[in-house]
Amino acid sequence: MMVVEERELVVPGQLIAKGDYSLHGGVFRDGEEIRASKLGLVDKRKHGVRVIPLEGRYIPKAGDKVIGVVTDSYYAGWLLDINSPYPGNLTVSSLLQRKVDLSEVNIDKYLGIGDVVFARIQDVDELMKVRLEVTREERGKITGGQLVEILPSRIPRVIGRKGSMISVLEEIGECELLVGQNGRVVVISDDLERRSKVVEALFKIEREAHISGLTDRVWKFLERKE
Repeated sequence: MMVVEERELVVPGQLIAKGDYSLHGGVFRDGEEIRASKLGLVDKRKHGVRVIPLEGRYIPKAGDKVIGVVTDSYYAGWLLDINSPYPGNLTVSSLLQRKVDLSEVNIDKYLGIGDVVFARIQDVDELMKVRLEVTREERGKITGGQLVEILPSRIPRVIGRKGSMISVLEEIGECELLVGQNGRVVVISDDLERRSKVVEALFKIEREAHISGLTDRVWKFLERKE
């Protein structure tokens, strides 16, 4: 039984639910009771419950899609800033999805310092060394668009339930969004005015993530002509 409302703001130690729920982060079990372990928003999913933290830097997790910025290179690949205390490591073969003879290739022709990359976290070891990969679902190097950075904890609200919010942003904003779970979003559109409007909408989501009815408000905001 839930004792708080969906998306209600809770504080550490606050009672959230009682009963046999699965725990999905930001909560802990105290006998039959489930309590918050951090400040955040309650999110109930089928038979599970979690608290989405309001603040904090991104902590890498295998399987997450992230948007990184190249900060350095070495003989077999690159280091990327992924908006985390831990850099991402992307090899040439992972970027190109094939084996490469490094003795015959200048890797600078694929990526340079400052380039933006859409990738997936392949693995995070016990020392927090983060390995990245590019699969068919990711784009690798991103050209064009505008990079936006918001709190990683707001990304679930940018996506929305079953993709509801991102559908509104892309449809009404007439753009394409690449969304990283590390708090970065690339807005791709040839219409600079519409792109700017979508960027404003993303910051609106960041500010108002804790308020119900957000999808409707974003829809109306994007529909306004001024």
